[in-house]
Amino acid sequence: MIDDHVHPFPLQFAPFTTGDLGLEVPGGEVAAAARRRRLAPGRLYVHLMETRLGALLGVNGADVAAARDERAAADWPAWLRTLFDDAGIAGMVLDEALHPDTPAVPAAEYSALAGRPVWKMARLDPLVDALVAEGASASEVLTRVERHMQQAAAEGAVCFKTVLAYRTGLAVDPDADLRAAEASLRTDLPVRRKGKALRDLVFRRMLGIAAELGLPVQVHTGFGDSDLRLAESDPLLLEEVLRTPEGTAATVVLIHGSFPWHEQAAHLASVRPHVWVELSLSNLFAPLGTADRLLQLLDVAPRGRLLLGSDGHGLPETQWFGCRVLADAWTTVAERLTDAGAHPGWVADTRHALFEGNAREVYRLG
Repeated sequence: MIDDHVHPFPLQFAPFTTGDLGLEVPGGEVAAAARRRRLAPGRLYVHLMETRLGALLGVNGADVAAARDERAAADWPAWLRTLFDDAGIAGMVLDEALHPDTPAVPAAEYSALAGRPVWKMARLDPLVDALVAEGASASEVLTRVERHMQQAAAEGAVCFKTVLAYRTGLAVDPDADLRAAEASLRTDLPVRRKGKALRDLVFRRMLGIAAELGLPVQVHTGFGDSDLRLAESDPLLLEEVLRTPEGTAATVVLIHGSFPWHEQAAHLASVRPHVWVELSLSNLFAPLGTADRLLQLLDVAPRGRLLLGSDGHGLPETQWFGCRVLADAWTTVAERLTDAGAHPGWVADTRHALFEGNAREVYRLG
């Protein structure tokens, strides 16, 4: 499969620890990291990852971490390839901006370690945040965003990404103009909540530029970590901006399946000209419902509008686990489709589209 939404895996050996696997982000809440570690043993996804990893290694229980670390420390590239081969990962689209202060690493370096193609995406929000913090004007922000997008495309980025839902939310005002954008910067709000009209204008302009460049835009929708205000990440909040000329022209990928609004996202993908839905993240943190969500998406949206990813981050086992969950979910979905009367050829074509064909088309991967 093409994992169309991942974050960097370590380039050198990193020990296997599950205490940091969670949606609680420390940020201004120092207790979040401790709470995440305390709750980890009771998390179903942590338990399932450990038991499945044990099955891969041929060990049980408390021996999993030690066995994994012994094998991974001996040959880190070989361990990465073991994981990615087992998950059936043929390539990855990488978002390196999870930790924007970390120096960028060439895609070729990740690709050489993983033993498969790795393509980069370009996230826009860190640039906007930095410019707002510096006191840039609205017109300066727009100019820099356009320049950044053109440069990223020239350097080989296969898509853009925005986490506007984490900033001022997805209720984008399509009529936001430069005057309103400038006025929205004159507030005392924290940087990430500042400049709603500016960010709305940037979003619409971003769609237009992406359409001109022929590259898709990934938009965070649905649940995420504790920095997110979930009510502001409903994909239906995007309906008005998707009706603008820019929103109609751009290829928009609603990532994370918009969970818990996955059926609403599927509706948008079925009726808007260039909207796709990508299922990721929930397969990591709510794995048992993945087959149900995948079937619900496929029940509403055409198979040609669905994409799959892991949103794996930190440990490479998260990418492996997220993709293994998707593969297992597909087995269940295929059985239900067949029982409902779907022709075997249609089911096989659908699997190819979801797991690889659609990603190659949307991101122009060849």
